[in-house]
Amino acid sequence: MPSGDNAGGPSRVTTTRVLAHIHTFNDADVIERTVETVRHQTRPPDAIILVDNASTDGTLDREFPKEIAVIRNSVNLGTSGAIAISFKYGLEHGFDWVWILDADSVPEPDALEKLLELYASWPKAMQDQTGLLACLVRNQPDGRPSHGHIFTPHGRALVTPPREPRYYSCHVTIWSGSLYRTKAVRLIGLPNADYVLDRGELEYTYRLMKGGYKAFIHQDAVIQHNIRGALIKKEQFGPKALKVGPITLGSIERSLIRPKAMKAGPRAFRFGPVTLAWLESPPIRCYYVCRNTLYFTLYDLAIGRFARLRELWRVRSRPGRSLMSGIAWQTALFTLNFAVRPHSHRAEVRACLRGIWHGLTGNIAARY
Repeated sequence: MPSGDNAGGPSRVTTTRVLAHIHTFNDADVIERTVETVRHQTRPPDAIILVDNASTDGTLDREFPKEIAVIRNSVNLGTSGAIAISFKYGLEHGFDWVWILDADSVPEPDALEKLLELYASWPKAMQDQTGLLACLVRNQPDGRPSHGHIFTPHGRALVTPPREPRYYSCHVTIWSGSLYRTKAVRLIGLPNADYVLDRGELEYTYRLMKGGYKAFIHQDAVIQHNIRGALIKKEQFGPKALKVGPITLGSIERSLIRPKAMKAGPRAFRFGPVTLAWLESPPIRCYYVCRNTLYFTLYDLAIGRFARLRELWRVRSRPGRSLMSGIAWQTALFTLNFAVRPHSHRAEVRACLRGIWHGLTGNIAARY
């Protein structure tokens, strides 16, 4: 049964120890921006750990502030592996929370303060049940909110939250912007590093839920995140200029942040009045999306045999999904998206097929 911290209240916002985690892989063009926005939060984290996954573009070829602990991995451990390192560090050094941020995320200046204030305002019983508080993610460049998901008898469903209260319960949200309570981490263990890049947060928040904890998203604690790898204009971070140390966000027009090669994104083609959108994703992401999605459904999801078959082969739509919403159908359609363009996407098709095979056979230890 989850156990809580001391009684809540405003003083807990300042006495609570927070470790901010930033993971990087070839993020030389954005890392300084991310570090400065974290350091200049209205309620700064008590420490920052930067875990680099063997970058080759000079991401670490700079002098970081002395309060930042830098971990240099000799190989790329992926997102899940990097976060596992920081969770372990947070447990060993007595932190109460670990705040996860991708290098291409930009938290609003008061994002961390709002998360901690929300937690401190709750009664102790609610605090005891909480394992995760997350920021509301706004996708760039369109600014649309990326809400969390919940597990239902019909599969994972997108949450449509009410306007009030300003927070809501969810079961799954992305790593970036998530504030994990170390008491929960100590109980359920570290993230599974074998998930590497994709669906790691799905497996971990599901394990959190099975451990008796709850997760919430605070709609007023916002991070801007480059989910699909599209170009981000700095002026899109808001109408007011945001000054964070030597960097000003929101006041420089036509300044673009280069998309990372690891990101996926849609590509649209117009044929007269008809527009077709193809999903573009590098082969490494194709492999892990297919493998990890199937592996989670077949081996980590604690449901009965018939429920698992329904989850795989569901034809009827569910909230947030169209027809053929089963995991098997979705994986097949994801692969077909590349297979219909074989001359330019052979590597992606091979990666998808290999990922499907490893997912079906339970080979979670394999690497791309």
